Formats: sequence, C-alpha cells, structure tokens
Amino acid sequence: MRKAVSLKRRANISAFVGTMFMSVCASNALAIDFKIDLPPKKGVATPNDEVFFDESLSVSEQQADSIVPETTEPMAALPSPVPPKNVQQRWNPTRVDVAVPQAEPMKPVNPASQVQQKSNAPLAGVSQRSSAAPAVPSFSTFPNLACLTENVAFWKRVYAEVDVNEALIHDRDDLDKVYAVVRLGGNESQRQTSIRMLRDHYRESLRSLAEKLDNPKSWDATERSLSKHFRPSELTRSRLLQASANLRLQQGLKSRFNAGVQRSLQYLPTIKSILRDQNLPLEIALLPHVESSFVNHAKSKVGAVGLWQLMPQTMQLLMGKSAVNRRTDPNTATFAAAKLLKQNFAATGSWPLALTAYNHGLGGVLRAVRSTSSNDLCKIIERYNSPSFRFASSNFYAQFLAARQISLQRYAELSKNREVGRIVAPLIASREKGTL
Repeated sequence: MRKAVSLKRRANISAFVGTMFMSVCASNALAIDFKIDLPPKKGVATPNDEVFFDESLSVSEQQADSIVPETTEPMAALPSPVPPKNVQQRWNPTRVDVAVPQAEPMKPVNPASQVQQKSNAPLAGVSQRSSAAPAVPSFSTFPNLACLTENVAFWKRVYAEVDVNEALIHDRDDLDKVYAVVRLGGNESQRQTSIRMLRDHYRESLRSLAEKLDNPKSWDATERSLSKHFRPSELTRSRLLQASANLRLQQGLKSRFNAGVQRSLQYLPTIKSILRDQNLPLEIALLPHVESSFVNHAKSKVGAVGLWQLMPQTMQLLMGKSAVNRRTDPNTATFAAAKLLKQNFAATGSWPLALTAYNHGLGGVLRAVRSTSSNDLCKIIERYNSPSFRFASSNFYAQFLAARQISLQRYAELSKNREVGRIVAPLIASREKGTL
C-alpha cells in the first residue's frame, strides 16, 4: 500500500514538473540559466559531489539558520524556477582577459620547516621558496586570474544575489552553465528532499536529451531549455552525459554572508593588528568570510574549528599542543592562521597558490606544481588530475576573490557610520589604491 502511494506521489511530481516547465515556456522564460550546488546533508557526502563551504555551513548550521527565519509552509512537489540574474554567456566575444602576473620560481629549502595543512598530506621531500617570508608586493597581491572570471562571477551571485531559501543548478566543471535558480521552501529536511528531487530530475533530463538529439521535435520543455545552455558543437551525446554527471546544487548564502559582515566588525581590529605585525596583506582579514562566515565557534564535520577553521593537527604544529583547545580564541587562531599563510607564501611565492594551499594543503599544492611543472594556478587547474584536487580546492581562490569584492562593497556602505568607518577604512583604502 505504501509503495503504491509512493509511486503515485512520484507520478504527480513528474506531472507537476512537466506542467511547470510548459508554463515557463509559455511565459518566455526559456532563457533561464541553471546551476545548483548545495552542501550535502550534514555528515553525508555523495560520491560525485565534494562538500563545499562545509566549514561554515555543516558545523554552524544552528547558528547560521537562526539568522534567517525558516518558512513553515509545506513543500508542494518541486520548487518553482525563478529567473536568474545577470547571466553571462561563457563564449561572449567581448570579454577581455586579464593578464596574469607569473610567480617567481621556487627555490629548495629545508623541508622540515613545512607545516601540515588541512589535508594532512605528507610534506617530506618537497621544496620551499625560502624559510623566511618574502616581501609582499603592493600591487595585484591577489590578481583576478582570467581563468577564474566565470567562477568568481558565480560565487558573487552565491554571496550577493541568491539567498538561503534558493539554490543554483549548475555544471560542476563549467560554472557559467547555470541551468536554473530554484526556491527551496520548508525546513532543512524538506529542503534536502527538494534538492535530491531536483538533482535527479535535471540529471535524467540531460540523459534523455542525449538520447533524443536527432529528434528535436520530441524534446519536452525541460530538454529544450537545457539545450539552450550548450553551443551547437557541444550538443553531443557524450557532452550531455558528462553534463549529467557534473550536475551540482549550490545553496545561496546572501543573508548568511551579510550577517557575517556584521559579525566581522568585532573581530577585524584584532585580525588587522596581527596581520600588520606579520607583514601580511590586510585583505587576508576577509578570508573568514569563506571559512566560517565569522562564526567564531563554527566547527566542520572533519574537525576544523573557529574563524579560520583550523584543524587540530595543524594548530598543534603551529602553536603547540596546548593551543589546540584555543582555536576559538580570535587572537590565538588569527596568529596561527597568519603563520600558516606566511609559510604557504614562502613556499610557493604566490598568493593564489598560498590561499589554495590553505584549503588543499601545502603538500598537495607543491605536488600539483611538480606534476604540472608550473606555479601558475590557472595551469594547475587545467592540467592537474588528482582525486583530491576537485571542486572545493580548485574554487577556493575564486571564492576568496568573490568574498573580498562583495564584503568590501558592504563595508563601504557601512563606513558611513564613523565607528565602523575607522574599522574598515584600511581595507577600503587598499581597494581604492588599486591593490585589490
């Protein structure tokens, strides 16, 4: 009996989806750009999706959810698509690529000075640039790499346009392909159910389109809409099947990000002081927007804790065993993170690589450098094929660039308040001088 009811419910959902997209077509909404990527259910990672933004979501769920009141409305079938905002075509011929400055080649040093990162990858036998941190350049410290233009634009949408009750349906490897923006109603459990239903529906639609390429008249509304996100040369069976495997959901973070901006004001004076003492760029103070959304007691399911999401082993190596329990102390944690980033930059000579190493591990980044014979992050992302270097690691620097741009905009708006202005003035000044 229960099985029959379940089958009937699925049939109703399928009918609803078909009706919904016919309605979308009728209202000239076929230009909807899709993308989806949400963190999986707490404590569960699916084989095809890496957990992303886990450090600030999975561990601080209750704190973060309290920022935005949950809706109590029941979920009725699939969430409805909403028009995307400012979608750009990846093949836009008017786009101008930005020249990327090359980092200096690395020089071998004593590998014993290296510190284990979040990935806990072994670092024996790798080489570093220098045991002392080199001088930090004042211009293009964090360059906007041309290869990450679409990725940065994607994360800016996540931070500034799409809220926690919405999600982007997108291609994991091509962040310019956003297939739809959908609303997620109900509580967290209902949202996760919606996500699974939507992911299954779009994956099946891409597979169906792959099998029906030779007969466009047989395409349904969803398939016609999906086809518009591929160039003619991309409309092949193999490419569509790959797109089906790449489908991902990304929950919006607008309200959580804005709340993080407000929370950051109590921590920025301490963080800026330590970064100055360590001769590090002040923009690094914005990294907790990516790591924890400035929730000081955030804890990830892999054990990272605090504003900077430091792992126990990393904290012990950096600051000693007694410091492991002080990862929620802003002073201690910031000093440890500064020390870690300083060592990353000393080893790589590049802030894009140093920040990537903060997420992926210095050992992993140096292996990528050796494997690709390049210390250019763009070339590493293009060439490096490793099961551990996936969506999260390859997007971490782009996520930082997006968080930096959006947070500085928010700080500029808040700086009209004199007290807030004193806190954020150095960061805003850096942007106005062109270092951002």
